[in-house]
Amino acid sequence: MKVEEFITWYNAHFKRTSSLFAGLILMIFDAIAIMLCIGISFFIINLINPQFINFRSFVTYSVYLPLIIIVFYAAALYPGIMISPDDEIRRLSICTFFSFMGIIVSIFIDDNIQKYPVTLALLLAIPIAVFVLPIVRHGTRYLFSHFKNWGIPAVIYCTGNSGQELIKRMQLHPELGYRPALIINSSVKKEKTFSDIPIFPSSDALLSAVKKLKIKLAIICDYAEDIFDIVHSYRYTVSVSSEQNLLISGSPQLRDIAGIVGFSSTHHLTQKRSRIVKRLIDLLLVFISLPLVLTICIIIAITVKSTSDGNVLYGHKRVGKDGKIFTCWKFRTMYKDADKQLAKLLKNKKIRAEWEKEQKLKHDPRVTNIGKFLRKTSLDELPQLLNILLGQMSFIGPRPITEDELEKYGNKSTYILSVRPGLSGMWQTSGRSNTGYEDRVALDIFYIHNWSVWLDVWLIIKTLYVVVQGKGAY
Repeated sequence: MKVEEFITWYNAHFKRTSSLFAGLILMIFDAIAIMLCIGISFFIINLINPQFINFRSFVTYSVYLPLIIIVFYAAALYPGIMISPDDEIRRLSICTFFSFMGIIVSIFIDDNIQKYPVTLALLLAIPIAVFVLPIVRHGTRYLFSHFKNWGIPAVIYCTGNSGQELIKRMQLHPELGYRPALIINSSVKKEKTFSDIPIFPSSDALLSAVKKLKIKLAIICDYAEDIFDIVHSYRYTVSVSSEQNLLISGSPQLRDIAGIVGFSSTHHLTQKRSRIVKRLIDLLLVFISLPLVLTICIIIAITVKSTSDGNVLYGHKRVGKDGKIFTCWKFRTMYKDADKQLAKLLKNKKIRAEWEKEQKLKHDPRVTNIGKFLRKTSLDELPQLLNILLGQMSFIGPRPITEDELEKYGNKSTYILSVRPGLSGMWQTSGRSNTGYEDRVALDIFYIHNWSVWLDVWLIIKTLYVVVQGKGAY
């Protein structure tokens, strides 16, 4: 494929792609989500006492939507592509808070007869929006990512195989909005393709073609040549480290140490204030979910007991915060003599190799029929809410590990054990059982290094999505 042929190919595949489409779609669904939050809060207040508020009156507050969308736009929430999930939740939450507070102020100025019930409803709508807005946005991205005009075309600058893992992930997750359109590889001598994307060596003719096509985004991934022209030829440039470190990105801060420029990052969970906030969130979520969880647990307990012999719960020793051993509870998903069966299974070399690598088997004959369902849906882990209540675990955190697994974590084990393990976390939402140990360690370190309330909210939302899909669990 020559440069002229690439232009023809690009026009055929990316004819109408622009960030404008993504921005407009998100605006529309943000408006719907905002009205949904207000509607839910009005419904709750009306449910408490119908005399307090007229439920249907929430529709009248749609007049504020244009102003709220302007606030969102000012916070760079559109087109909403080049922004991290936790930062997006933070911006959405802050903008929603000030927007709703502004509405409350206007109600008091207007001397609305229902100002106090409406104020209460709008205050209730703020925490509802913290979850509803990101969920709606997440769903919107997945829904519209299959449209050809979704996302921003990107030119990938790399050397050798350095960009392949990045490109695979971009193609696997089109909802992120990055659409690889061209690969410029400093180590190739002639044109070829990777995953149906044209690969070219760098040339002035190619750069001129990119400018003619008005491609605005360049992603630099261990590119060996000078990047001066790249930085000055695109509206947006993203620098990515080597593919081994894709997971360890973080949010470094620039520091000047006696004339030496360096980057620093903070282990946020070492701060007492952060640990208190995280613990309060855990307790709040436990008590909010308790009525529903207890009902589901009773149903599961009866089903487990009536379908196979043995105890309803299974306790397994795990290593917790600061290396303390605790019993991690689950619903029993295996037959009563599972340990004896394992000894027999491990006589098979292939099975033993899989067990030693992952500490579990993909097709485990010891798992009961109801156990397969519980594992697929992660309902077997519901008893771990007791561990959270006792302060042994958190809703979100590093993967809880056994003593035998510690050696696989090497010198990183002390760092990972500096915080409470989680019922869910980055590894569970990034492939679950399909995630290898190296990636698990990298994801756990990333989480500890970059913890924020907004990251926890995002991971809780993503956990719900992964559980519904049932991907990667066994």
